[in-house]
Amino acid sequence: MALLPPPALAGIVRYFHIERGSGGEVLVPATPCPEITFFIAGGSRPMLGAHPGPLMDRPMLGGPQTVPALVRWEPGTTFISALIEPGQFGRLFDADLVELRNFPVLVAEYLPHLPTRELEDGLRASADPGQWLSLLSGWLLGLLAQRAGRIRPAFALPAGMLFQPAEEVARRCGLSLRQLERGMLASYGQSLRDERKMRRYVRALSMMLSLPPRRGLLTRIAMDCGYHDQAHMIRDFIHFTGRRPGSLLALEGAEEEGLLRLFRYDDPHRQVVAGQA
Repeated sequence: MALLPPPALAGIVRYFHIERGSGGEVLVPATPCPEITFFIAGGSRPMLGAHPGPLMDRPMLGGPQTVPALVRWEPGTTFISALIEPGQFGRLFDADLVELRNFPVLVAEYLPHLPTRELEDGLRASADPGQWLSLLSGWLLGLLAQRAGRIRPAFALPAGMLFQPAEEVARRCGLSLRQLERGMLASYGQSLRDERKMRRYVRALSMMLSLPPRRGLLTRIAMDCGYHDQAHMIRDFIHFTGRRPGSLLALEGAEEEGLLRLFRYDDPHRQVVAGQA
């Protein structure tokens, strides 16, 4: 399930992802969105080669995922994640996004002052996804209220500015190129160049999710998203997902279907993901 945030969190949370009663190996694609995850049942283990790593079953915080990750969910795993808009993470958490890039951590170890126990108990006491959404939204709004006036405004570039020449972006922001890159790393967890590359891929993926398959679709998407050609797009998709774009949405058997489940949203949840990407 993919659910939009309440209006008070619009522009801060991109969407909420809810997983219910899942298990097995899953491919987690790259995303520019940091996230916080609360487990209601089960847990997740990163795959370290052919072997599963340590179990993560407590609140988990992660920065942008710049490469695909293979994880194994315990049987019956249920969780809710808030995907934070790029550039907005600092409004909620005191954390180094570069440290968290591709390396999720337990909240209790990284930010031990965050009050999570009451929220965890409330989530586990309910079987209603709507209640989970309400509880996590209220908790995030509480963090915003606590931090209001104590943090500098987020360094977040308007979408239309992101793909302008770096010199022009810096000039319009009143920064030097070095200051611009420091601001990008602090707020986005990666450089302006890498953020652009990922956003182009995310836009292409959202179009694939929202448009019906047809002949020539991938060529059209590559052109619309600013790739030099379809081969350029394929290289980026292999880098960010480990798969060619055409294979991500094709039915490839039960095992592959399960592995790629995070690409398999049904309406209206697919439209939430595609529309917010």
